[in-house]
Amino acid sequence: METLFSNPSYSAASSPVITPQLRADYSDFAEQVFLKTGIDLRLYKEAQMLRRLYNLVERAGCVTFREYGKQLERDPAELQVLLDRMTINVSELFRNADKWKELQEQILPSLLQHRLSLKLWSAGCSNGAEPYSLMILLDLLKPNQTHTLYATDLDQNILKRAREGRFTKNEIASIGDEKSEPYFSLVNSPSPSFRYDASPLYEIKPRFRERVQFRCQNLLADEFESDYDLICCRNVVIYFTEEAKERLYRRFFDALAPGGYLFVGGTERIFHYGRMGFEMPLPFFYRKPLRGETRDER
Repeated sequence: METLFSNPSYSAASSPVITPQLRADYSDFAEQVFLKTGIDLRLYKEAQMLRRLYNLVERAGCVTFREYGKQLERDPAELQVLLDRMTINVSELFRNADKWKELQEQILPSLLQHRLSLKLWSAGCSNGAEPYSLMILLDLLKPNQTHTLYATDLDQNILKRAREGRFTKNEIASIGDEKSEPYFSLVNSPSPSFRYDASPLYEIKPRFRERVQFRCQNLLADEFESDYDLICCRNVVIYFTEEAKERLYRRFFDALAPGGYLFVGGTERIFHYGRMGFEMPLPFFYRKPLRGETRDER
């Protein structure tokens, strides 16, 4: 029987030997996934995606992508497992605290100088840590002010957890126990969508949770709304091809209101940002100039 990788002892920690046959089979599989889900695996880095898929193929008891494709057709639950694996669901509140401090002290105040109500988007929100971090900062800066905050992710299961707004002690460690009280309540009841065996949990208070609008979205295919004052897309694009990243960043630029900001992850610096229309007031913050402003063509 044909094997998935030319090295039978291949494991998830090593790299597959990508043969012409494997590449052809993967291309056919990617087309099947695209037709069934709208997700284009060809927009993800090939080697990294093959590593991520290997365990799924093996777990399903399959040997080739062709077999695995047939399994996806038979078993909707297996298809959901594949969709879940496409996303990166590791997050915590105020991850990379120094950048959140810049957001609190410089970026958000500059936006609030000109707008009473902001429109924000957490793109690839994972477990909800990012949008809830945003809501906490906005409450600190402008208590009781109404803002519109959308939070989207491809993974339906992680969105269920995000809507619950429950976190482990480690996930809110950047706030600390004493400072967490205005924002979180300690709960001991189990959470059906919580993937970790952890107790107790900290639940974001309803006045924050109810102000975040969660949606399922494919960043590489779905339409975007416009006129955002801030888009956060952090630690999401690491498996995307360079072409997919550039196309996404250009779409983010179009989705921003003039004067709005794109906030990216600490390993996701945008090279040639000026060619897309951005300026960079701070590392990892990219601003869409106001109409009539000159910009750096870097």
